[in-house]
Amino acid sequence: MNMIPFTYKPETSIEVLKQTNDFLEKNIDIKESIEHLGWVCHHVGEIIPQTTENFWSGHSFPYSESWEELQISYTQCSLGLYKQAFVTLRSALELGLLSVYYNINDDGHETVSEWYRSQETSEANTPRSEKIWKILLSNCIIKQFNDKFDIKQLHLNLGYLHNYVHSKGLKYSNSLDGIAYKNSQSFEEKALKLWLTSFEKIIQLIATLHLLKYPIAVIEFDYGKKFGIDIPNFGGLEKFKIDKISSILPAGFIDEIKKIAMLDPKTQSVYEAISKLPDMTDEEIENQIIEFEKYHIENGQGFIEWEKRQLKLHEDFELSEISETMLKRIGILKKWAIENDLM
Repeated sequence: MNMIPFTYKPETSIEVLKQTNDFLEKNIDIKESIEHLGWVCHHVGEIIPQTTENFWSGHSFPYSESWEELQISYTQCSLGLYKQAFVTLRSALELGLLSVYYNINDDGHETVSEWYRSQETSEANTPRSEKIWKILLSNCIIKQFNDKFDIKQLHLNLGYLHNYVHSKGLKYSNSLDGIAYKNSQSFEEKALKLWLTSFEKIIQLIATLHLLKYPIAVIEFDYGKKFGIDIPNFGGLEKFKIDKISSILPAGFIDEIKKIAMLDPKTQSVYEAISKLPDMTDEEIENQIIEFEKYHIENGQGFIEWEKRQLKLHEDFELSEISETMLKRIGILKKWAIENDLM
């Protein structure tokens, strides 16, 4: 549709998206970096404990909103809306800090209440940066780490993102100081790389603060032995997720956080309690898996589609043959599906 006098049009963004995708396919290192950072931020959400007391309270809302803003920022960047992508990054950064701010004393289900419900009170106002850092540094672990690595300064270094909100001159305008010189969307490699640098720094800071608030996340332990596939949301992470987060942090960060975890009484208390739990048997774990798959069959498209997905996964992982355990599981679930009219 020709919408005169508009020069920024949806159709143009579609063309820029094609150019962005072509560029990423030819520059796999950049594409993989964006995907890797996305997974890191996704795993950070698993660090925030979910309990019967705080479930559905909104205590994890700042994180989930931050994660969504990061995704939206990438989408805007892909469409050639670079300035808007930086504005959204600033929002993601602020929300990422608020996730730790509201949960600093493990009472986020209470402290977040008025803000979460958008009430017309002073407590519902989003706090300013000075107040956020005052509260963050009231945590002795975060303060100890900040004294050594000055992560507050890392946040201050990202202050330039605020300039995009109000277009502080040409550099922070839609033209990005001449990088995107047209008066419409256009693919700009330099702008994409500039965005990626900020994207990475934000995720580094958000991940670091969450690990410091919940240091049990860096303890390597086979939780599957104790809980099977139903690992409770207490803040622990599987080793490959710890490795993924560690890989993007600045030098020395993860080693220091691991030292903190080994000396933190609360972290060690939880770790020891879990360590003392009896190991689950293979049969118990298999029963867990079967119940889990029953749920997906019942709430999905039935057994036939479920089986197709399982075989496709088997093919994608290039496994030579289906294990006896898997064949037995398929047989049990098929019998159950027939009996319950869920084929």
